[in-house]
Amino acid sequence: MRSLVRSVGIAGGILVLAGVQNASAQIADTVEFTTSFPFTVGYATVPAGSYTIRPDNDNPGILELTGAHTAVLFQAQDAQARETPSKTEVVFKRYGSGYVLKDIWVEGSDAGAETMAVESERHLAKHPGAEGEQRVAGRRQSVTSGSR
Repeated sequence: MRSLVRSVGIAGGILVLAGVQNASAQIADTVEFTTSFPFTVGYATVPAGSYTIRPDNDNPGILELTGAHTAVLFQAQDAQARETPSKTEVVFKRYGSGYVLKDIWVEGSDAGAETMAVESERHLAKHPGAEGEQRVAGRRQSVTSGSR
């Protein structure tokens, strides 16, 4: 009886692990961009300014946003472009007067990153107002191993 329970437990664990989707974001290069508006990323709202997004060395599903006085870690997942982007862009979703970082696309790669929706985005989406999208040009900087 004990071996049957153990076998069922192991089989269940394997099925759970097999069903886990890879949440790593496909951003291998650093992306730099500048916004003229404040925006929300993860659980933080940051002011307008110049920022850099880079993958976290320890967890590929986490990206790091850094600015002059800001450092935010946020969760992202793979995103697949319908067409290979001809330029590097950071895409924001607009809810009324608020902006939320949604996608990062790197020139020449059809694999990008999509931020995970968190409570702050769901809160903004509930309030009536104009919805839209704002695209900001980015600059790709190649990451060399060991540099940060």
